[in-house]
Amino acid sequence: MKKQIKIIISIIAIFSLITAYLSPINPQRKSGESAGNLADESTSNLSVRFLDVGQGNSILISLDDEYMLIDGGDRNHSSFVVSYLKKQGITDLKYVVVSHYDADHLSGIIGVINNFNIGTLIAPDYEADTKTYQSYRSALSTKKISPVHPARGDSYTLGSSAFTIVCPDSYDYFDENNNSVGLRLTYGMQSFLILGDASTESEYAMLDSSLTLKSTVYLVSHHGSIHSTSATFLDVVNPSYAVISVGENSYGHPTKEVLDRLEKKNISIYRTDLHGTIIFETDGNSLNISTKK
Repeated sequence: MKKQIKIIISIIAIFSLITAYLSPINPQRKSGESAGNLADESTSNLSVRFLDVGQGNSILISLDDEYMLIDGGDRNHSSFVVSYLKKQGITDLKYVVVSHYDADHLSGIIGVINNFNIGTLIAPDYEADTKTYQSYRSALSTKKISPVHPARGDSYTLGSSAFTIVCPDSYDYFDENNNSVGLRLTYGMQSFLILGDASTESEYAMLDSSLTLKSTVYLVSHHGSIHSTSATFLDVVNPSYAVISVGENSYGHPTKEVLDRLEKKNISIYRTDLHGTIIFETDGNSLNISTKK
């Protein structure tokens, strides 16, 4: 009887070892699992994180130990953005991009200016008559930061990736949303188009340019407003994935019309209000997507 028990135990032990050996060592991260600290991850992968900042925009991009932040969300999420960056072990931002001066994009940038070392701050060349804008200018003055006002076609590098300014063609638009600084980021075979709140007037100006707009991932402009993401523009961009950064709002964002356009083209849609922070990671070839609610 004792011999039989020993044999059974031995068989179980052997089976357990075989199972452990055959199990995958590095399973793909599932939706909802933590993406970890950027400082501890492989720096050869481009990471683009669309942070869940409610009805606003904030995108953290990293590659080769260099970091860029586009917009900072609204005042209610300013401390979240600062805390998120600090948790990633970030102290220096090579670039901070302010797409335009609406509070839901600009407010969080003020906290970022006060808490991090900034290499280059890129912002549109116009002024806004708001308290948020005045606080932003005061923070720039205190930190002795002179913003760069880019022209369409200007290019910059982040690690071994590059991004090109695709809009605006001028800073003279009556609708300040069309003064939004927009860019197309490329790394290997993957690309990201991020345009702030650019509306159809700016879209048509981009279509008239010689710049490449086709992109793998498109941050749906103006949170899915009916005044952006025209059918013609979407045909040219032709993304595989669309991200909508949106929260509770009274504007009807994202609108049914825009959602229908995306769905008609079989574009995979990710929304921060439904999925939380949306993370794209790529080695320039394959693309991994995860979410953190």
